[in-house]
Amino acid sequence: MGFLSRLFGGGKAAEAESTGPPPVCGHTTLVPRWDNAEDMGKGDKVSVYRCESCRQDFTPDEAQGIRAGSGV
Repeated sequence: MGFLSRLFGGGKAAEAESTGPPPVCGHTTLVPRWDNAEDMGKGDKVSVYRCESCRQDFTPDEAQGIRAGSGV
């Protein structure tokens, strides 16, 4: 941090923003992933669903529960 930033409080805004709780992801965009290329497109062969927002992986059962809870 430079002298002018400290003088005019430039670092205070960044510190205040980083002290809050982490944002909560709604997992609205779950993308299916398959283990084998030949299984692609087959819903019963999905190995994992990945949230495009937070990059967290979910099993097919977990993804179904998330979708049921969100009304999608």
